Order: sequence, then structure tokens, then C-alpha cells
Amino acid sequence: MRYRREALRHMILRALQRNTFTAREPIDVVIAGSAIWLRGTVSHEDLIPEAVATVEAVAPYLYVYSRLRVRRSPVSA
Repeated sequence: MRYRREALRHMILRALQRNTFTAREPIDVVIAGSAIWLRGTVSHEDLIPEAVATVEAVAPYLYVYSRLRVRRSPVSA
């Protein structure tokens, strides 16, 4: 079972790397049972649903949850 989880995680990470919008974002993937959790930070709020949709395309029968946050940009004075 661990082998399948690692193979699925690898496929998800590859899909996120191939997506031009999410390729450079530090997104971590955690698989627990029938749930996939995305964790990390992204540069824009529109990238959160983009990452979720990318993962759902790879694993359509699993639940995808996002713990992604948007990085705060430095405030310039």
C-alpha cells in the first residue's frame, strides 16, 4: 500500500511541476487514506484552485483538501 501512495504522490508532484502556473510554487503533497492534502504557500490566490484542479485531474476519485496559503508580499513604503 505504501508503494501505491508514493507512486500517486509522485504523479501528483509531476502534474504540479508540469502545470506552468504551479511549477515554481513550493507545494507539498500528503496522502492519508482517501484524502490528499496540499500544503505550502503560493504567490497568488488564484493558484490555490489551480493546484486543486491539477490534483483532481490526476486523482479524480479521492478527496483533495487545500491548506495552501498566499505568501505576503513585502510592504513598500
